[in-house]
Amino acid sequence: MGKKEKLPQVKIDLKAWSKELVEYLGGSENIISATHCLTRLRLVIKDENLINKAKVETMPNVKGTFKSSGQYQIIIGTEVEKYFKEFVAISGVEAVSKEKAKAIANQNNGGWFLKSLNFLGEVFIPIIPVLVAGGIILGFRNILEADFNGFIIVKSGQFWQGLNDFLWIPAQVCFWWLPVHLCWSIFRKMEADQVMGIVVGLCLLVPPLMNVYEVSGEASQDGGFKWIWQIMAGMDDGAFDWGFMKYPWKIQYTAQVIPAFAIGIVGAYINKWIKRTSPAVVSQIVVPLVTILPTFTLAMFVIGPAGFIVASVISFAISWAFTNNIAKYFFGFIIGMAYAPIVLTGVHHLFNAVFVQDTIQNGGNFLFIGTCAQAIAQGSAVLGWILVNKKDPRAKDVGIPSVVSAYLGVTEPAMYGVNLKHMYPFVAASIATGLGLELAVISGVSATNSGNGAWLGILNVQVESKIEGVNTWIGTGYTWFMISMILTAAVSIGLTMVFSKVKYFEKFNIEVKAAELLK
Repeated sequence: MGKKEKLPQVKIDLKAWSKELVEYLGGSENIISATHCLTRLRLVIKDENLINKAKVETMPNVKGTFKSSGQYQIIIGTEVEKYFKEFVAISGVEAVSKEKAKAIANQNNGGWFLKSLNFLGEVFIPIIPVLVAGGIILGFRNILEADFNGFIIVKSGQFWQGLNDFLWIPAQVCFWWLPVHLCWSIFRKMEADQVMGIVVGLCLLVPPLMNVYEVSGEASQDGGFKWIWQIMAGMDDGAFDWGFMKYPWKIQYTAQVIPAFAIGIVGAYINKWIKRTSPAVVSQIVVPLVTILPTFTLAMFVIGPAGFIVASVISFAISWAFTNNIAKYFFGFIIGMAYAPIVLTGVHHLFNAVFVQDTIQNGGNFLFIGTCAQAIAQGSAVLGWILVNKKDPRAKDVGIPSVVSAYLGVTEPAMYGVNLKHMYPFVAASIATGLGLELAVISGVSATNSGNGAWLGILNVQVESKIEGVNTWIGTGYTWFMISMILTAAVSIGLTMVFSKVKYFEKFNIEVKAAELLK
């Protein structure tokens, strides 16, 4: 007596669930197409006025809905694939790829800016798992090479040195060869020959082109900024010698994102053009030749150098914001506050480019710590919301999976399922992210590239920051990373509970406001 009986878990009849959803969506004739991602069912709807949103939201396992990129998105969780299969079978709706769904949605929604953001995000999505895996490997190597008060693991025995050398190979493939991954993804997205994309990417990396790490290292010497032409002028054999000029520079665009992006797009356009215009009888020779040589020429003479200059300026600006003796005391908070709204736009996928570029040029980056703080803050805000609504049994059902997901680096269920709907958890999480990132910045917590962007982000933290002019506080970066993230979680939970009592937030309409923010 007195003990609460554990309620049996109800198994959902997916056929009945799908029939119900079709009815609430206004019938199968109101659904143009369907696809899904990691956690969401993504639908292109003919007339959204026919959707019974209240009913959809109360369906079992539905953690929330919102509109983004012209699609009506229903948050299910990581089991979304089996729901999607049954839904497509019951509704008779066309199942399409994410790319095609966005193309259909964008026919009548969004201008060039939104389409550009979608394009950039979709290019990065297939290679994010590679960056995460590479980040974890680099994080482990970072621990092996770290100086713990005079004790360095790789110097304690040959096994550890051998393991460190062994792991360097996959780490290089994940990050050094990023132009190959990017060019392949761009060619794939633009429906060009994917093998040609791989070859174009490889053309940016092979000797006698010079290792970009050496070039970037020169750029940050003496704590100042050097233009690429100043760096290459001081290097022996730094350019191709034609007799009458020495140009282009022999730069390996290792781990470079902006040059690779531009080169990939140009190469894909050239490939599609030559495929259309080339006579079939000579296409096997002409198509690869015209794709590779002109793209490589443009890459080395124009696109690559210009992209390198732009990337260097961006990297220098971000580094300045986080390391300047005055700017670092407020830029961490400002960027942290803006992080969650940036995630809503989809632009955060491009941060992977900044992680890589900043680490290559400056030895480490602070922005990845912001990714970790943002995910932890969003999950903690949901935890605060659960505590506020502890008498509501549905709060735990919706909230707990969202917290777990966010703490593992996937924030969509938390943001769209809870925080945006009620707004006060979202505001609380944004403030907490700013405070957490600010503490991390001033305590000198920097990262090597990217990895799992939440609690496991500690694997990518530098024991002592390798960014010039940054001194990590006593206790190593690991200690201050955890202190910063615990502060982030505590502030997010606390502010969520405080803001829940503020009447101002009662006026926010759950669905309308989320949709407006995501336009």
